[in-house]
Amino acid sequence: MKYQKKWGVVVFSLCCAIMLLGVQAWAGGIQTFARDTSWNDSYSKGMALYKDNCAACHGENGEGGASEDASGLPLNLQSFLTIAPKDFIAKTIVYGRASRGMPSFGGDLSAKQVDQLATYVKGWQTQPSKEVEAGAVVGDPFEGEKWFAGLCVGCHGSRGEGGSSETGGGQLLESFAAFSAPSLADPGFKKAASDGFIKASLIYGRIGTPMSSYLKGQQGQVELSEKDINDIVSYIRTMPTVE
Repeated sequence: MKYQKKWGVVVFSLCCAIMLLGVQAWAGGIQTFARDTSWNDSYSKGMALYKDNCAACHGENGEGGASEDASGLPLNLQSFLTIAPKDFIAKTIVYGRASRGMPSFGGDLSAKQVDQLATYVKGWQTQPSKEVEAGAVVGDPFEGEKWFAGLCVGCHGSRGEGGSSETGGGQLLESFAAFSAPSLADPGFKKAASDGFIKASLIYGRIGTPMSSYLKGQQGQVELSEKDINDIVSYIRTMPTVE
């Protein structure tokens, strides 16, 4: 009887351990990077930097600002975080977005502080990352210009200069009415965004904004082939910088 009780305790302990490992493995599959002691330290310091430098425009929890004085885009959208590598966020912090009034923080924050701040923003991601193509996207910019004129100009402007809340980029959800479509010709965006990031934005769209998904099979309003999307990316890359 004693042996049976001992074996029962051993089996129960093993089951608990297996369940715990399973939960940890599942959680690790969703997170983009390991949240160890080093990550926690960066996250905590990044939180303080965010409150001091970003919350006034982007909201306390990355929900975005909804006034003329605080019109920073929402940063906590899963449709953004799942395709935006931490490097994109870091470069955005360094180069800013002149077209939106976001200053460059490259001269005010150290490289380590920029990394901490990007870690904090990326920490809002709770869904699995989507595939983002590496390297240059090859397409026909002349064909891409036609698609851009028909699908993108209304929100992003004829030169990619971005829209306003009156002309485009804020009609889908009432809560996002103050947010306009970003400039695709902004010097900071050009330096921060990879071809793959732009392509992924077109493929998956930006849920929570007027930006639809465009790849056939994604059930967007317009369904394009991958070649069509490559053409649009190539055209966007040819746009002159608009300060």
